[in-house]
Amino acid sequence: MHPRHGRRRTRNCISGRTMAYSPAQDTLTHPGAEVLTSSEVSRLQALQAFNAKLVCMNVDDSSYQEVINGLHRVLGYDACALLLADPETGDLVLKASHGYPDLDPGLRLSSDDPISVHAQAYSEEYLVNIDNLFTAVGCKPLDKSFGSNLILPISGNRGPLGVIDFASRAVETFDAREISMCSMLVDQLTYSLENMRLVGELSSSRDAVIRGMALLAEIRDNHIKGHLNRICAYAGYLAGCLQERPGFREVTPAFIEMIQRAAALHDVGKVGIPDSILLKPGKLTEAEFGVMRSHTVLGAELLEDLMADFGSYGMIIMGRDVARYHHEWWDGNGYPAGVAGLDIPLSARIVAITDVYDALTSKRVYKDAWSFEDTKAEMVSKSGIQFDPELLEIFLAKPRNLERIAKKYPD
Repeated sequence: MHPRHGRRRTRNCISGRTMAYSPAQDTLTHPGAEVLTSSEVSRLQALQAFNAKLVCMNVDDSSYQEVINGLHRVLGYDACALLLADPETGDLVLKASHGYPDLDPGLRLSSDDPISVHAQAYSEEYLVNIDNLFTAVGCKPLDKSFGSNLILPISGNRGPLGVIDFASRAVETFDAREISMCSMLVDQLTYSLENMRLVGELSSSRDAVIRGMALLAEIRDNHIKGHLNRICAYAGYLAGCLQERPGFREVTPAFIEMIQRAAALHDVGKVGIPDSILLKPGKLTEAEFGVMRSHTVLGAELLEDLMADFGSYGMIIMGRDVARYHHEWWDGNGYPAGVAGLDIPLSARIVAITDVYDALTSKRVYKDAWSFEDTKAEMVSKSGIQFDPELLEIFLAKPRNLERIAKKYPD
């Protein structure tokens, strides 16, 4: 059996109809004699509640998984997946799924693949309904172990955004009533999905601007892009090592992803340090060193002002903590506030280690790069004094991993 294709009607042709619920009949009716059962009414009510939640949802990659989890709760199909178009390549990229155990998290489908049912639904803005995957030929679903499959295009104001995939273990699951319900759901979700996509694009642009500020500070301090990239990569690596360890509940995938960006802001306050001090070739006087140390407070205040003007943002909140506290010492003898131990934010304790490690192992005009052995000896001598001893031990435990990062981001 071949897939059945059908052009989706105007997006609000179903959800825009006037309907009335009849308790006596336990159905929902509207002019045109279509009837919804009480079970379907419950699904619609669940959809409305879920859609209201979407409006208030924080926008990040985890939002897409919440969308799919919500679809599963509302509709109850065995599997569903969300694929959105990559604006650069046109590929359909898997953003989230439920019930598909063997999907590659990085799955990409070419929108030009002639036998991909998802490419057909996306590029032609057709729904694709496969009644029986076991006997279907000439098509390529996500998983042929399911019985039936429905793929609906997501059409936004700027054109198609991607597709939503529904699958059932049973054959012939998606009759006209089920397709209407799914279409209604996708129509109501389209606005939220398009908004999430747009905010994601804005977030990427905002990150680029902020990273540019951080890079400017590094360039003024005679550092170059490799230094910034390495610190971010080292910070993400160390955070990843903590994820499964007891005592680090805050280290989630979102934390790891965020610190790889926020670490770039550790020295952003140096944009406010005069060149006569920042670029001085000789030793700083006590007064000059006091000005240099103020870059921690300047950086934090700069980021706080940014949030005051444009709103709070997770990466900036973490970046503010990193900027303010990354020169604090474990024993309380750091600056600017003399904070000690676990009172120093974890993000700042991580960056404190990665910043010093990269400074020691990198070549500068005034010194050669230190070997790993010499760097380890120096940093271990300050374990429990300058550095969090547990974090330092974990960070230095696998030097080959650190070497790979250094080679990936050379000066």
